[in-house]
Amino acid sequence: MSFDNLSGVKKEKFNLVLFILLTFMALLVAMLIPGVGLIGAALLPVPVSLLIISGRVRDGVICAAAACLVLFLFNYVLASVAIIFIISIAFSQRHAIEEKQPAGKTVLMILFIFLGGACLLALLYLLIYGPVFFTGMADTYNGYIEEIYNDPLISEYARIMAIDSTQLNAAISQTQAMLRFMPGILPGLLIVSFSIISLANYLFSTMIFKRYQIKIKPFIPFIKWDLSWYFVWGIIVGIVLVLIPETGGAIDIATDMIGYNLIIIFGTIYAVLGGAVLWGLFKRFKTGLMMKVIIGIFLLFFFGFALIIFPALGLIDIWANFRRLKRN
Repeated sequence: MSFDNLSGVKKEKFNLVLFILLTFMALLVAMLIPGVGLIGAALLPVPVSLLIISGRVRDGVICAAAACLVLFLFNYVLASVAIIFIISIAFSQRHAIEEKQPAGKTVLMILFIFLGGACLLALLYLLIYGPVFFTGMADTYNGYIEEIYNDPLISEYARIMAIDSTQLNAAISQTQAMLRFMPGILPGLLIVSFSIISLANYLFSTMIFKRYQIKIKPFIPFIKWDLSWYFVWGIIVGIVLVLIPETGGAIDIATDMIGYNLIIIFGTIYAVLGGAVLWGLFKRFKTGLMMKVIIGIFLLFFFGFALIIFPALGLIDIWANFRRLKRN
C-alpha cells in the first residue's frame, strides 16, 4: 500500500483536547437537534479522520472514545458502536486518500459503514436484550398511536387552529394511518438519510482536508452528475410491486413495503439528478440570478409539486439528455 499521497500532509500540531471537544459537540448536535443533526453526524468523524490521516492513530482512537464517553452513561452498546463507527470512517478516508479513490466510491464506502453500524447495533441489542427489546419498542410505539387523542400537543394545536371535533378526528385518523405506515418504510428512510450524511461528510472533509494539504478526490461538478440508464429499473420494480392487486394475504404487505422502499430510495436518487438537470438547464440557457431565485421560491412553496417534478426530470433526462452529456 502506497503512502505517497500522505507525504505532503501539513502536519500541524493538532490539539487533541480541542479535537475531542469538536467531536463531542458534533455528537450532541447529531443526537439532540432534529434536522440539523444530519450536519452534526456528517462532521462527527472529521476530527478523528484528521488525526488518523496525519499518522496519529492512537490519538484518533482516544479522540473517538473520549468524545463518546457520555454515551456510556445512557447506553454502553450505543457508545461502543459509535466509537467503532467513527474510527471506521476515519480509516476509510485514509484508505481513500492512499489509493486516490474516486469520490463516489468513497461515499459508498462511508454509506456501507453507516448501514453496517446500524445492523451491528440491532444485532447487539438482539443478542444482549433479546427479541423482547424490539417487541417492547413496537408495543410502546403502537400504544402511543392508539392514545394519540390524549396527546396535549394535539389538543393545543386544535385549540389554536380553532378546529372542530369532526375535523380533529379526521386529522388524527390520517396521522395514525401515517404513523402506522412509517415502520414499513424505515429501511428506505434510513438509507436515504445515511446517503445524505455520507455525501455531506465527504464534502465537509474535502473542504477541511484541503486546508492541511490533504489531497482527496473532489466530486465532479453537480451539473454533470449522471447515472446509468438501467437504474431506472429500481423505480419500475417499486411501482409494479405497489400496484400488484391485493390477494388478502400477508404477502401483500411485504410487496407493498418493498415497493415503497424502492420508490423512496430510487425516487430520491432521481430527484437529485433532476436538480442537476435543472442546474444544467440554467447554465445552458444562461438563466439570470433573479429568475433562479423566483423558480427556487416557487418550488419551495409548492414542495409537493417539486417532489414530483424533480424525479420526473431526472428520469426523462435518461432519454432526452437535456444537458448533452457524453454517454456510452
